[in-house]
Amino acid sequence: MTVTPHAVHRLDEVDRLAIPEGSLPDGLVSLLDTANTAAAERAAARLRAVLGDTVVAALGRPCEAPALGGSDEGIGRLPGRPEFERWLVAEPRLIAGPGTGANADMELRDDGGKLPGDRFGNRLEPDSDTFQMDIHRVRRALDEGVTLGIRQFDRWSPRLAALMDDVVAVSGADVFTKLFISAGTTSVTGWHSDRQDVIALMLWGTKRFQLGDWDTPEGGPASRILLDEVLKPGNCLLFPEGHPHQAVPLGDDSGLLSVALLRHHNWISRDQVPAHLGVAGFPPNEGTYRRLLRSRLPLAAASVRLTDRTQLRTRIPGGIEPLGSTPDGQVVFAAAGGVFAADPDTVELLASVHASFPIGLGRAARSGEPQAATDRCRSLIETGLVITVP
Repeated sequence: MTVTPHAVHRLDEVDRLAIPEGSLPDGLVSLLDTANTAAAERAAARLRAVLGDTVVAALGRPCEAPALGGSDEGIGRLPGRPEFERWLVAEPRLIAGPGTGANADMELRDDGGKLPGDRFGNRLEPDSDTFQMDIHRVRRALDEGVTLGIRQFDRWSPRLAALMDDVVAVSGADVFTKLFISAGTTSVTGWHSDRQDVIALMLWGTKRFQLGDWDTPEGGPASRILLDEVLKPGNCLLFPEGHPHQAVPLGDDSGLLSVALLRHHNWISRDQVPAHLGVAGFPPNEGTYRRLLRSRLPLAAASVRLTDRTQLRTRIPGGIEPLGSTPDGQVVFAAAGGVFAADPDTVELLASVHASFPIGLGRAARSGEPQAATDRCRSLIETGLVITVP
């Protein structure tokens, strides 16, 4: 295999490589282990600075994350209604009709269920159940109490994408988000339970969130309310899979982000392979599953100008797993759903960024070789493992 200096290679046929066991350079394994631990700790600190001050402590440990408390420190303003409105009109959006599942960006519901898409948009084709949104009709529906649901909105918002990568780093779970926009006073989902742990994060406005006892039937009502809180911007609730709950809008304009935490066992219990992570069968264990998790952050521009002050962050929320090294000294490692090979100094730079995100290139690089560090960093960016952040 021909290797160019500082290049990072994605390897598609790993079994064809001779990777002797225990062949990693001294100290590199512990460095990568430290980087993964530090990344999770730093992500937890960032979450504590952003997510709110309401935690379902009475329910035990609702998810595999530290308790999230209030803080005066933050990582930037969370998205609000103006950003959502700009996203909504930036390009044509599709609305799902009843029964179309996740084939469209959004759906609208009232307390009777999903509403026909033709009330809010124009049919794309004569036999289509998907409609192109009419912004005026959607705004009018929201004013009349209809709730709008947006799937995977975090992929469109850089601030939310970074936050979701932190959630993945702490929890070891894939995340699926849905943004609920409401202005009425009626819950459109009623009492229900989810088949995975959930974080409910209030972005703007207010919403009343209730948790019932475990015997609450689907559709309710709950015989006993275990928790009854009004969520305000930045507040969140963490609650375990299967716990009955309902969210009730309070008449103001509100945006609630529901974050489903999908772990290895959730896919097994559903008898559903997480094919979107690039696998044809169940990952054999939690560790392998974590390495498959994909970043929500967009790729960096290939032509980005790098200086000592450039801030870097990895796109590998699931961490790095060293596998061995090739006969020519390249380190082979798994991350972000792929297997890669790079020289030890490049892997060390990647580990430094992963442990400290965001970090300036000048701090992440070794002293005395700025051009070599820049070349290594550019190669990591081109491979999609590292991005630059404002």
